[in-house]
Amino acid sequence: MLSLLAAGCGGSTHGSGNDEPQMPLGGRGSAVAGSGGQGTVTGGQAMVSAGSNGAGEGQGSDSSGGRGGGAGSSNADQIGVELDGAPFYARVQRLTNRQWERAVTDVLRFSAPQDLSASFVRPVVGAADFDNNERLLFVDATGFLDFETAAEAAARLATGSAEALAALYDGSDSAGFVRSVGRRAFRRPLTPDEEATYQRVFARGEELYGSGFANGAALVIRALLQSPRFLYRTELGPAGEPLSSYEVASKLSFWLLGTTPSDALLDAAEAGEFEDPDRLEDAARQMLEAPSALEVLRDFHGQLLDLGLYQTVDKPGVSEFDPAINPELERASHAFFERIFREGLGLREVFTSDSAFIGPGLAPFYGVDPPAGLELFELDSTRQGYFMQVPFLMLWGGNDASDPAARGAALQKMLCNARPDPLPLGSALESFDGLGRRRDTNVGVGRYPFADGLKDFADGTELMAILADSAQAHTCYAKNLAAYGLGRDLVESDRVWLESLAQVSLAESLKETIIALVRAPEFRMRTEAVR
Repeated sequence: MLSLLAAGCGGSTHGSGNDEPQMPLGGRGSAVAGSGGQGTVTGGQAMVSAGSNGAGEGQGSDSSGGRGGGAGSSNADQIGVELDGAPFYARVQRLTNRQWERAVTDVLRFSAPQDLSASFVRPVVGAADFDNNERLLFVDATGFLDFETAAEAAARLATGSAEALAALYDGSDSAGFVRSVGRRAFRRPLTPDEEATYQRVFARGEELYGSGFANGAALVIRALLQSPRFLYRTELGPAGEPLSSYEVASKLSFWLLGTTPSDALLDAAEAGEFEDPDRLEDAARQMLEAPSALEVLRDFHGQLLDLGLYQTVDKPGVSEFDPAINPELERASHAFFERIFREGLGLREVFTSDSAFIGPGLAPFYGVDPPAGLELFELDSTRQGYFMQVPFLMLWGGNDASDPAARGAALQKMLCNARPDPLPLGSALESFDGLGRRRDTNVGVGRYPFADGLKDFADGTELMAILADSAQAHTCYAKNLAAYGLGRDLVESDRVWLESLAQVSLAESLKETIIALVRAPEFRMRTEAVR
């Protein structure tokens, strides 16, 4: 096995060689259930955990966000965004399965992902808000074998033809190959000792499998892809100190593009450009215009709002419902959030936009003529934002009746606090049935204890306007964006800078909120627990 062959040569995830750091394979980073939860849809009845998205029932303290109160309310009812996570501020963070796949594709210059990670162990659903959380990204015995097997398969593909090998490296010398591919794999230049180590691996490949450039190259690839230097993204500097330019380049690229830094980004890191926040911002803005950034934000919103649950919607006994609509429900929802990002909009428009994507399956529930495909429609004033669109209302509805408890709990995720009864939020959407169709219902006045006091609303439109202006909602969104971008839970010591991000979200777009996070010291420096 290569793990034995490369021991001491920088090729094993155990990191047993002198030139490899001792990096965690399990234990401390194992999944801890109970810090969040995804909704499930069973028999047409949508249910959501009260602790979903990190807002644990009855957790937190009155000092973590109370902002005054209205008549008849207490601080316990009006606590703001809960920041009661349990990060351990990993100095080394394993790549996610998606990041591994994309990184291998780019390091080895494949024309497209080869789905080599298809059999990798998946993170435990509900064990953290997002599947890139540090607490989920450990390597156990199964993961070790997964990475070893996939590295071997990747090496065969990369060296299996003259064309593939030429795409990987256009020279014929082992030293240049090691230097070039090693830099892409480790996301920094190899040290002289590392170069010597991997050249010995190259020579060993020719000894074991016969002379020929491909044999040496294949063994080097197998070793590189099993090294902790590839499998983990590092933040090794002292707490409170800036990350190295290479570490910042990797952090930014994996967050915004979902893959390893490009050669150009590594060149910029080598020149020390990312020590300047302005240059870092310039790089981030360029990344945000790339198609892969749209894919990353698609994943963020998909996890935040459980959009994958659209695949499971069922309405037993409801003749108007056909499960064939489920893919369209999901596509329409993703298209809405992609438009928010692509057109420079933000959370305010998530709550108040008067436009929705509608396909032939959704059209009858909106009462419009069916389009040929998925098209953007302007809606009337009775529907404002994503949470008054048919997909959300259908997912979080009963069979053909409404379900204010489920809808309210799903909406409450946007406030990051599960303490108040979510029913008033869901009751504002009672003018829509379980299929998301408009109906005549006397909703009455709802009242909910937001962080800045009790607020009344007569219907969903008024509630969405409150949420669009709510510092609590924007702080919650900033919390989720930061948790996804940083790969860790957020805690009380993060509140001040999260609230500054919320002010950007209130006034500007999602893209500008991302840029504000990139410029924040919490992104550019190594942090640790406040003691």
